[in-house]
Amino acid sequence: MRGAVEQLTLKKINNDVLEPMREPGALYWIFLLVTAGLAGWGALNWTYQVRVGMGVAGVNHPVGWGSYIANFVFWVGIAHSGTLISAILLLVRARWRTSVSRSAEAMTIFAIATAGMFPLIHLGRLWVFYYILPYPSQRQLWPNFQSPLVWDVVAIGTYFTVSLIFFYVGLLPDLAAARDRFEERLGAGNIRTRFYKNLALGWCGNSLQWHHHGRAYLYFATLATPLVVSVHSVVSWDFAVSLLPGWHVTLYAPYFVAGAIHSGLAMVLVLLIPMRKLLHLENLIQPVHFEALALTMLVTTGIMGYSYIAEPFTDWYSNGVFDKQFSVWRAAGPLAWIYWLLIPLNVLAPLSFAFKKVRTNTFWLFAMAMMVITGMWLERLMIVIGATWHDFLPHNWGAYWPTIVEVNIFLGALGFFLFCFMAFSRLFPTIAIADLKSETAGESSRNIIHSILQSPVKSSTGVLAIFSRPEELLASIARLNESIFNNFDYFSPIRLAQAEKLTGRHFSPVRFWTLAGVLLGAASGFALAIWSAKVNSLIVGGKHPVSIIPYCIIAFEGAVLVGSIFNLIGLIIHTRLKFSEMPRYYDGRFSSDRFGLFVGCTREQLKAAEKFLQSGNPEETHVYRT
Repeated sequence: MRGAVEQLTLKKINNDVLEPMREPGALYWIFLLVTAGLAGWGALNWTYQVRVGMGVAGVNHPVGWGSYIANFVFWVGIAHSGTLISAILLLVRARWRTSVSRSAEAMTIFAIATAGMFPLIHLGRLWVFYYILPYPSQRQLWPNFQSPLVWDVVAIGTYFTVSLIFFYVGLLPDLAAARDRFEERLGAGNIRTRFYKNLALGWCGNSLQWHHHGRAYLYFATLATPLVVSVHSVVSWDFAVSLLPGWHVTLYAPYFVAGAIHSGLAMVLVLLIPMRKLLHLENLIQPVHFEALALTMLVTTGIMGYSYIAEPFTDWYSNGVFDKQFSVWRAAGPLAWIYWLLIPLNVLAPLSFAFKKVRTNTFWLFAMAMMVITGMWLERLMIVIGATWHDFLPHNWGAYWPTIVEVNIFLGALGFFLFCFMAFSRLFPTIAIADLKSETAGESSRNIIHSILQSPVKSSTGVLAIFSRPEELLASIARLNESIFNNFDYFSPIRLAQAEKLTGRHFSPVRFWTLAGVLLGAASGFALAIWSAKVNSLIVGGKHPVSIIPYCIIAFEGAVLVGSIFNLIGLIIHTRLKFSEMPRYYDGRFSSDRFGLFVGCTREQLKAAEKFLQSGNPEETHVYRT
């Protein structure tokens, strides 16, 4: 994989990723209209359900949770792979993630948005959703922060917000590349140029921006890593903290997390395999990336297989009457066809990835991934409806099957998800350009070790040198240590860690913003939960009105949420990002494949500065006078 990537040039990476953002063809518009039509059809069915009532859905007594909650759990699970690939694999330095992380992050955001619709659909009277929000009112309705349903609201809201911020921060350098490309081709006044210019927030890739961006991105990954584990654990507690057989299982938290990553990685394969072909990204998303995804799925396959064995074994070994009879009913009752399908779909099919011929064949990868997605949806449906279908008392048993309205709403949600992903593939870079460029060019610049202190450029008078290779830029920066010039700045399409050492940048105050946000968020979470509990002093489940242990979940989500927001604020302040023009000595090629070094000086020093920079053999030099 490394050999193939190293053959790419920075300019080729830039062109290959940005080229699909051109005006799409007729086939794209047809698929976009089909997905939009599906989403519209689902919205019409939802409107019909709101007007007629929840009776058009299959939910009943005792099965009060049906396919809507199953879809919620399923789509939240789909969202997990994006955080896994972007955050966790970033921390462990898995270098194959660079070609697939951007699409996985986008998939995460769209999947969470899709999941978030289903609790509202299930609510029926969706216009009163604000009843669950923690605010004082004359109704005296306060959320019970000891309830896993409230934990869900907090966890999913936090996950969506953090994922969106994480996605945007990683996208900043690539938005600048899109801005410069469209400005070159369509002009500064074009609507798409202005669109990317506003989103890029004045990113120019100078030393200050890359330094703080690298630190902030790392802190985001650190915050998101425990979040990805906590979110689906909280979702699993919707079931596990109940007393119903089939739900009251301590295995559920790791079982749900592994299943979420399992289905999410399968969805990444399903989306990327056709996207790679349709957008002509074969040189950037290579079979070896798909192979790495398949090997990762082997790990989750093992966990899923263990869970399928452990759950009935625990029911048998515990010798609990209700657990044992539920386990037998699940394996031999009306849901038996789903129960026994899960093993071939979720375990045996992805186990074929152990064979190299399977995991290197895109057709079989796509087919196996589709089987896993189908199997994981069926598993979520079985989990949600099974326990209430067949609980403790025989006279309380009742059947449930989705109605045509529920099926249509599911198809609409699928259309919405695909519509969003297709729109993303044309509006934004589908591959992390800066990360991939760093993999290509960053290795050649690690042997120069000097240390100088850089003063920020305070004047627009000076000389700009443009280099084609990063080592030329680094050599010129190192030579500044022996010159009279200490007022300079550099520009780069990638982050150069060695340049930060050369310019004496080792510390970023963004960490203090992040820490302050984490502490404030945790304190606010505890305060909100305790305050709302003391309004009515309700005793729920025999617990004291102020129960600190369940409030730790609210505090954790608050710590991650506010910490991420403060991290973003610190990044914007210290990188001086804003809606403004670029420095007048900025060159649009700095976001593509060129490196710049600007030396600020007085008018009397211009000739000396130009001579000094020309000694570094730049491609071009430009003199700027005030």
